[in-house]
Amino acid sequence: MKKTIQTKSQFYAWVTTICLLLVVGISASLGGLALIIHPSGEVLNLNTVGLSNTMFTDFEAPGFILFFIVGILTLLAAILTMMKNPYYATFTFIQGAILTGWILAQVYLLPQTHFLQLIYLLLGLMLMLLGNFQKSRRAL
Repeated sequence: MKKTIQTKSQFYAWVTTICLLLVVGISASLGGLALIIHPSGEVLNLNTVGLSNTMFTDFEAPGFILFFIVGILTLLAAILTMMKNPYYATFTFIQGAILTGWILAQVYLLPQTHFLQLIYLLLGLMLMLLGNFQKSRRAL
């Protein structure tokens, strides 16, 4: 294995990336699973009335999207980052873009907003920045 010299900022970016990916992946997986099991959304204080302007009648399909595409793929990106896979920075950027798109779609489609949407939007943008930073450094 090629030995590389990494700076403190590269190391901190790598650790921060893993932490953010784990937070997003675990919370999205649990939230998606809750919506799959309880498609009415009541367990998460959601109301299907908010879905009236969408193609969904309940939260089951969005739950599957949240669970697999946002949750499981983000956890996969965390594992690849921990393993220092050569493409982990790209996966991090892509998962940040997916999270950002997911939140922007929610804000656009649903009538109600929540402060957590802002937090997850910022997390998505941070993942995109971290992925870009690490891809440009290539030392990890």
